[in-house]
Amino acid sequence: MDEFHDLLHELDTHRIELELQNDELLKSQKQLQDITQEYIDLYNFSPVGYLTLNSEGVILKANMTLASMFGVEKQSLINKPFSDFVLDLDQDVLYLYRQELLNNKFAQNCELRLRKNNGQPLWVKLDGLFRMDRERHDLILALTDINQLKETEGLLSKSEANLRAIFDNVLDGIIKIDEHGIIKSANAAIENIFGFSPEELFGSHISKLMPKLDWREYEGRLTSHKNRGKNQIIGIRCELESPKKDGSLFLMDLGISQISNGQPRCFLITVHDITERKQTEIALKQADSRKNDFLAMLGHELRNPLAPIRNAVQVLKTQGNINPTLDWCSKIIDRQVCHMARLLDDLLDVARIMQDKITLKIDRFDFNEIVDSAIETCHPLTQLRKQELVISRPDTPKWVEGDRVRLTQALSNLLNNAAKYTDVGGRITLNVMQEADYLLIKVQDTGSGITPEMLPHIFDLFTQADSSLARSQGGLGIGLTLTRRLVEMHGGTVSASSAGILQGSEFIMRLPLFNTPSATQSLRPDAVSSVAKLRILLVDDNADVTESLAMLLEIQGHEVDTADCGLKGMEKAQTFRPQVVLLDIGLPDISGYEVAKRLRELPETRQAFLVAISGYGQPEDIEQSKSAGFDHHLLKPIDHSNLSALLTTVIGQT
Repeated sequence: MDEFHDLLHELDTHRIELELQNDELLKSQKQLQDITQEYIDLYNFSPVGYLTLNSEGVILKANMTLASMFGVEKQSLINKPFSDFVLDLDQDVLYLYRQELLNNKFAQNCELRLRKNNGQPLWVKLDGLFRMDRERHDLILALTDINQLKETEGLLSKSEANLRAIFDNVLDGIIKIDEHGIIKSANAAIENIFGFSPEELFGSHISKLMPKLDWREYEGRLTSHKNRGKNQIIGIRCELESPKKDGSLFLMDLGISQISNGQPRCFLITVHDITERKQTEIALKQADSRKNDFLAMLGHELRNPLAPIRNAVQVLKTQGNINPTLDWCSKIIDRQVCHMARLLDDLLDVARIMQDKITLKIDRFDFNEIVDSAIETCHPLTQLRKQELVISRPDTPKWVEGDRVRLTQALSNLLNNAAKYTDVGGRITLNVMQEADYLLIKVQDTGSGITPEMLPHIFDLFTQADSSLARSQGGLGIGLTLTRRLVEMHGGTVSASSAGILQGSEFIMRLPLFNTPSATQSLRPDAVSSVAKLRILLVDDNADVTESLAMLLEIQGHEVDTADCGLKGMEKAQTFRPQVVLLDIGLPDISGYEVAKRLRELPETRQAFLVAISGYGQPEDIEQSKSAGFDHHLLKPIDHSNLSALLTTVIGQT
């Protein structure tokens, strides 16, 4: 009985152990189920598509990601040949990949295109594994979507192709070098420029193309310009002469820029052949020089016939009880000669100003002197057109610093411009006032006005607001250009405004003021009539000039002798012993400069007052006159008031 109880107890113990073991098994089974489900979920929802193929390539199993790639239900993939979903163009890729897996149990990944349910292609990367057991041989494939990567690669490839096309087809040469100056690549244009093919240059030092280029110096300069911001371009430009393959030299415009801030650094060199441009620049400079020479010659040739005309007019003025008709004619001729002389002055001045060859004779003076001179200059035109000139200016001196002649010219141009574009009987107002440290000179008129379209260009060269009116009044369209440049050279400004057509216009000149006059004031000599008699030798090959000027001087009471060439002039000077010699520069035998030098060596004329008379009046001409020994330089046609003042000065010295 006891044995029976022991047996029951043992059985009960085993039962409890079995129950415990069963609980453990159930728990393990639950854990296994959970892990299995996790793997199934991971399989189905992995970012990579998975499928299993049998040895014939039929899909046995696929995950949800793969179904999503194709845009179909997962079940519709099962038992379908995988090749049905591959583009025809990539069938060979799939076949070769499967064969390599079957034969070698492993294969490198490949890329191919699938056909989605909507017909669109899908690039994937294929990784495979061969699995073999007793019953079957399977292929397990992993498909990674690389469609976006392929699109990006396509865009990059297209961009690279475009850049390569630009690189190869741009007309300028482009060379890529490393930090040591070694050529890494060059475009086709380099061969056209230098004669070396890109293949010939690869691996060579840049000095092969550009022996005069000190690469270390330029590389150092580039390095010193540290890049302080993203996408900042670091570069330098220069002009350099280099030889071509055939040994001929040419001039290039060279650009060097750093295109990589990392290591190793690289640089880009651009080359533009500027030989033709330089030849054009030289040709333009030569043409400009010929133009200036022509203008000077033109001025000289046009001044020559004006000189006897003006002399003849002055002779007529000296005749008493002149016929009214002759008086009227002489006034017209005088005005037109003065107008022609001003046009020639403007034409030559604008050429000098455009080349910055104007030299100012700086002095400090009361601006009222400029106002008086400008009014005097424009008086004949305003009187002819019966215009009212209203003047308002300060009672106290307003000191400015500048060139009297040039400032008078600037203000005269503004007044003449106002008179020219204002109808007969119109009104012109000249208002001079102080504003802070500046002097404001306003010229207003009731004339034709300026259109809004023309106003920004009114100071441009050869610009005229109303060409038809300008033609009727004369002018070249350069007066305002001269005025602006002359005023700017004095540290001032000039501006124009107008309310429109027939609304008149206003020009405002601003000049800096000075508080006090300079220590030495240059006084303007007054032109007074000669009382004393001078011996004057006149040397000019133009008979009309000689006869008319000699007659005028004799009427004024001077003793005059003439010569038509330089040698005769020197011969007469020794017997006539002139106190004043009026000497033309362009003589037929020897130049007036040479005559002046020889006269200075003669005891009879060593102390004579030598005056150059010429149609050439540029600064270099005047300087050459001084160097030759002339005391003064007068421009044809001679302004007789200036000549009278000059002779009065000589009389005062004798």
